[in-house]
Amino acid sequence: MNKIHGGNIYEIAQQFGLKVKEIIDFSASINPLGLSKKAEKKLKAGLSAVLHYPDPQCSGLIQALAHFHGLPEEQILAGAGSTDFIYALPRVLRVERPLIVTPAFSEYENALECISDQAGPHIHYFESREEDGFELDVEGLLFALTQGYDALYLCNPNSPTGIMTDKKDLQKILAQAEREKIWFILDEASIDLVEEESLKKEAGAARRLIILRSLTKFFALPGLRVGYMISHPEVIHQFRQQCAPWTVNALAQIAAAESLKDIRYISQTKEFIGQERDRLIHGLRSIPGFIPYPSVANYLLVQLHPSLNLTAADLRERLILHGILIRDCRSFHHLGPYFFRIAVRSRKENNILLKVLRQVYQETS
Repeated sequence: MNKIHGGNIYEIAQQFGLKVKEIIDFSASINPLGLSKKAEKKLKAGLSAVLHYPDPQCSGLIQALAHFHGLPEEQILAGAGSTDFIYALPRVLRVERPLIVTPAFSEYENALECISDQAGPHIHYFESREEDGFELDVEGLLFALTQGYDALYLCNPNSPTGIMTDKKDLQKILAQAEREKIWFILDEASIDLVEEESLKKEAGAARRLIILRSLTKFFALPGLRVGYMISHPEVIHQFRQQCAPWTVNALAQIAAAESLKDIRYISQTKEFIGQERDRLIHGLRSIPGFIPYPSVANYLLVQLHPSLNLTAADLRERLILHGILIRDCRSFHHLGPYFFRIAVRSRKENNILLKVLRQVYQETS
């Protein structure tokens, strides 16, 4: 099973004899503005909540999410990060023949392999190709959905590419999934910067759509583990009946609900990441051999030109010596050795990265 992720700064610190605070972590795409100040204040005031069991219904958080998205509360279920649901999906839905659009988050595959009572589900892949700029072949996927699959896994924006599939195309895919009675598992963990592209409004009428959302990255809550599912009320009820209680701890519920109410923080985040992402793309393009892909998320997929005689793994090792951690993308299905992913971080940190990358280029040329 593939268990490689970004953000494992503890392992890197131990391996290379560094202190965690000495590492600039570009491997995990966490909001560079940090935690909402309102959420931080609420957390400090609410520490006594750890003396009691958390609300198993996550009532306050569900209310905040429903208000934020303009959805009925019965269409939302909270969990310990979207990964909580990724592992519940194969078991609750009894998935046997899934189709995963790649490249993709490795936990889809890991979760499916965990339900191997006998032979396990037969996992199939639909590849978005490098020669197409990793744009999804929508017509090809629509045809593939007629081939007898029972679940489709698609991440939008894609991870690790950051490329968005058009909402109208997703609606076509949803319609096809409904016709073919296929569960459409749509991972929107990084859609916060382009919220208008979400299919959340379709979830009330669709019987086969399950949307996974996370508060980890945009709201800078990775250590508290909180995410949620949006789907038809009947599907939400089905999962609620089969999921463990108290999966979202009390502090996570407090921080998440308060973060959703911080409109100024949300607006500042969107503006800052948009500006810094464009500046980072421009900076990368100025370094020969570094090819960033367009992205709508708070991370960038970058390809190294083979002429550099440098793989992503080589680059990662070089950067760690400078206290910088990037995400080598070899573990993503069908991505080769020349791809890496970086988060959009603070301007100072982005400048440090670009400076070191220029230095690496000069050393290799």
